[in-house]
Amino acid sequence: MWLMIEVELKKIWRGRLPIYLFLAFAILLFFHIDSHTWSGFISEKLNWFTLVMGMMGFGILSSWVFGREYQDQTFKDLLALPVSRNQIVGAKLISLTITEVLLALVSIGWLFILGLILHLSAFHATVILVLLERFAMSMIAAIGLTYLFPLLASLSKGLLMPISMSFAALLIGKIMAAESIGHYFPWSIPMLLSGKPGVVNLFSWLAVIVVAGIGVLGTMSWWTRGDHTD
Repeated sequence: MWLMIEVELKKIWRGRLPIYLFLAFAILLFFHIDSHTWSGFISEKLNWFTLVMGMMGFGILSSWVFGREYQDQTFKDLLALPVSRNQIVGAKLISLTITEVLLALVSIGWLFILGLILHLSAFHATVILVLLERFAMSMIAAIGLTYLFPLLASLSKGLLMPISMSFAALLIGKIMAAESIGHYFPWSIPMLLSGKPGVVNLFSWLAVIVVAGIGVLGTMSWWTRGDHTD
């Protein structure tokens, strides 16, 4: 299993999409710097990361990790391997999760480097730790939601549908986050956790778990039992 994860990680990083996503976010950080204090800057940019990378970038990445197998016509080669198809899906999902966590950690590091370059003032460790804790929770939710897009990529046998759905989910999630029932809509929850964590409750997390479960179990079921004759 670990060998399969290593192979999948190499495939992801050799495809360079994670690098492009990070570079896009790193460049965006230089625009609209409204706060010149550490807490204001970190809070603002972590919210950006949740929206731009966590909700949109991770959706694109998860769609690509599975959809590229159809695009590159390597899907049937994977099915022919003498290993469980569930293990293949599991290795892909674990590799995807590791990549997303690494992107989040590297981006946090870049935030602090940029903060030093900008000579931000009023560094309060306690406040920063609270912001990082909120960010960690929002990333857990965002990563869980990305597990749905591999299922869509597998069902549609390509990239267009899952990437389109990830954009639609982002837009609807942004709208719903401002509504009183937004904490029940899964794609609003990462944004709420980042900005208004107090409104998120047990049912919010259950919604995320249900989406993640549908994605994981649905993808495994499709790869194991689906019609792959064409």
